[in-house]
Amino acid sequence: MFGLGSDTVLYYIAICLIAAGTPGPGTLAVLNSALLFGVRRTLPVMFGILFGMGVVSVATVTGLSALILHSELAFMVIKYIGGLYIGYLGVRILWPLFNSKQEAMKSQKSERKMTFVTGVILSIFNPKTLMFFTALLPAFIHQHSSLVSQTFTLTLILLLCTFAVHLAYSKLCTYVSDFFVRHMRWVDAITGLMFVCFSIVVLWLS
Repeated sequence: MFGLGSDTVLYYIAICLIAAGTPGPGTLAVLNSALLFGVRRTLPVMFGILFGMGVVSVATVTGLSALILHSELAFMVIKYIGGLYIGYLGVRILWPLFNSKQEAMKSQKSERKMTFVTGVILSIFNPKTLMFFTALLPAFIHQHSSLVSQTFTLTLILLLCTFAVHLAYSKLCTYVSDFFVRHMRWVDAITGLMFVCFSIVVLWLS
């Protein structure tokens, strides 16, 4: 397949599925949005994540990611933008919990909608995404085959695996949403704290 062996493709797909299924800011945003708004209204943030991953993939192949990782200033900028934004999402989710009025919490529900831009930022400004792509893609690219076709194939496989996993998570949320909505304060508390923890990890990332 476009210069890639069948065994290589299967191994790569397995890695992509595991990476997509592993909890992270993007996956957490998809889960939280699906619980609150359903699958259809979660699609924008999912597409935003895919778009951001595509941008990082292009940056990896062109060598831009490597330059960023080796530039202390560029890496720090991306790290702090990503880390602070993830922390902002966590605080935005946790803040209404300190308000005892349920009406106020419900009125702020629409303000917590995850958008396409949210997905893009979570992908592009996450240092872990840069490091993941920089380490993963070159390991599966063969020098004697077309770089463009291999990059396109590897990126497409990763995006499809990510979308499939996120869509499966979103569908699952629709089946359990009734239970979790009744306990939304606990869900918000856990989700917000996880975002804050992710933010701390990203900001402390060396």
